[in-house]
Amino acid sequence: MSGRGTHYRSPLILQLVKNSEDQQTDDAEQNSEQPDRRLQLFTRQSTEEVDFGPVMEWVGVFFQVFWLAVFSGSCLLVWVFVLKLAGF
Repeated sequence: MSGRGTHYRSPLILQLVKNSEDQQTDDAEQNSEQPDRRLQLFTRQSTEEVDFGPVMEWVGVFFQVFWLAVFSGSCLLVWVFVLKLAGF
């Protein structure tokens, strides 16, 4: 039985590990030289170029449906209150 820290690796596995470490080092150096492109996704388009028309239409529809629901709910509440006072 092998000891706890003893590892037996074939030359092929050792070469793969070395190649992987070299590739990670090369990637780290290359990434440090290039600017971070992830931030460009959010800063590329300014708000002046965005058309907010469809968004505002949907916001208007939402508020129309919301106030209709509030109005119908209050009418239903009044109707139930009146029926309870009448004894039903």
